[in-house]
Amino acid sequence: MPLFSFRRSNKIKKLLEDGKMEEVVKKALENEKIANHLVELLDDKNPGIVGDSLMVISMVIKENPNAVRITQELIEKIFDLLATSKVAYVKDGAMALLLELAKNYGNEFRESFSKGVEKLMKKGDKSIVAFALLLIKELKLSQFKDTVTSLLEVEDKVILPFKGRRWVRIGDIAREVLDSL
Repeated sequence: MPLFSFRRSNKIKKLLEDGKMEEVVKKALENEKIANHLVELLDDKNPGIVGDSLMVISMVIKENPNAVRITQELIEKIFDLLATSKVAYVKDGAMALLLELAKNYGNEFRESFSKGVEKLMKKGDKSIVAFALLLIKELKLSQFKDTVTSLLEVEDKVILPFKGRRWVRIGDIAREVLDSL
């Protein structure tokens, strides 16, 4: 069985290397094993494959939230990728996937998201902190209200990989979050 698993992972990896993300999305929607192989590829040494896998998983979940088996370990792994990767593409993919997971599984994995947000707020750069604010808003994590309030006067601007989130002041995002809590 592992031999076939290895071959399938290599086939999916090759499709990603060839830029055929839409084909991988289609296959993952049709076959749960393909979706699971994408999760396995999050451990790949090539950051391009990791970033592609994050993006594809995000697209798959957007199409069908039940197509990928979501676990606490997976959510923690994605938070770790966001917090530790030095590659912008991996960070952008992790942000896209975490926001999609928050929309679909936020209540089910609230504790994992809360711990992840806390970690990002303490250790993240300004873009990571701004993203953590978006998660606080999405999940209505009111326990971070004091932290959000402390960011109201921050003038630093960030670019986030979401529509309408280019060169936005952290203080403006914090105000938006506070208004929603």
